[in-house]
Amino acid sequence: MSDTTTENTDTIQRESSSDNYGSKITGFVTLIIISILVILLYFSSSGLILFVCKLAQSNILPTEAKCTPYTVNKPIIQPSPLQTNIFTTFTDPEMSMKLQIPYDINSGNKFIEILRNYKEKSSSHFLANYFISISEALLQFSYSGINTTMNLMNSTLPETAIIILGPVIAAFLYSIGILLNTIYFIGLWFFNMSWFFKTNKNDTGTGKPEWEDVTILTPVNWFIGLGLSILFTFFLIFGFPLVSIIPLILYHKSILSTLFYKGIMNGKQVNSFNIIKETLIHYKITIVTIISILVVLFSFLKLGALSGLFSIMTIALIYYGVISINIFQPIPEKNLTESVSYKQATKTCSSKIESKHKKWFFGLFGGQNGGNLTKELKKIGKMCK
Repeated sequence: MSDTTTENTDTIQRESSSDNYGSKITGFVTLIIISILVILLYFSSSGLILFVCKLAQSNILPTEAKCTPYTVNKPIIQPSPLQTNIFTTFTDPEMSMKLQIPYDINSGNKFIEILRNYKEKSSSHFLANYFISISEALLQFSYSGINTTMNLMNSTLPETAIIILGPVIAAFLYSIGILLNTIYFIGLWFFNMSWFFKTNKNDTGTGKPEWEDVTILTPVNWFIGLGLSILFTFFLIFGFPLVSIIPLILYHKSILSTLFYKGIMNGKQVNSFNIIKETLIHYKITIVTIISILVVLFSFLKLGALSGLFSIMTIALIYYGVISINIFQPIPEKNLTESVSYKQATKTCSSKIESKHKKWFFGLFGGQNGGNLTKELKKIGKMCK
């Protein structure tokens, strides 16, 4: 009877030990799979950031209010297209592939063009133009921020640092961008209230709108403008959680739009997703090295010292070619030429446009042009006489 009990106990212990080791194996494999996915996602985002850095150096983002797509005036970009370095080597002199992101194939921006086309319609309404002006200014602000920060990163950090630290830096800049866009949005909300003191005089149904300032000489329209100013002030204060969605949406739209620009590399048209693929290929050794370190670490933590030592030995045999798996072999470099300058292309707009939005305070009394306040008061004096 005692022998039977002992045998049963030993069997249960063996089964328990087997189940315990099986759970350890499952946990180990799960950790490795999750780690690989996170690493691939991280380096994929590094590839996107690298692409946006080259986009910023090319200086073709819609950062100028006087240029397309905000107006019909095409900017002058020199040189065009600009050659940028990508997938650089550690040789002396430094070698790299060349990526060009031409303005001609990336000049369109459907959303901003829709806003511009509405503003130019004969039936354009002042209230719609109020929100359009806010939206255009926010987009311009976001694109300018992306252009400045990514070009600074591109010109000051080596490419390897951009790949390794880029997502961390971008996450910090992203948070700052949300804050600055929200603050700027609040300012634009008040500054563009000058639109409430404008009226469109073009009722022909053709041509462009003819905006005329509303003054205290037209009291009905003036009080409508004043009432809207007060209403929208209270709406911003009490409905801020709702209206703050506007800068958030536009900020993310500007970021996402940068990923759909097209470039030319090695004679072929590429986009940001091609750069992701090339990043994973060119930085294969870095990625595999990080994964190998995690495999060894998790082996010690989950499976014990013996399994950890076995994983070190296996990785060493692969690295030195005893086990013929070429994961530690660099790819053969092709289409490399000596690196060129990291200087940003210059962009200029030849035409000048006058600001359509003067100080909102003057709009309460004499339309948008603050300098006309004295004239309006003189007119009122004459009317009183």
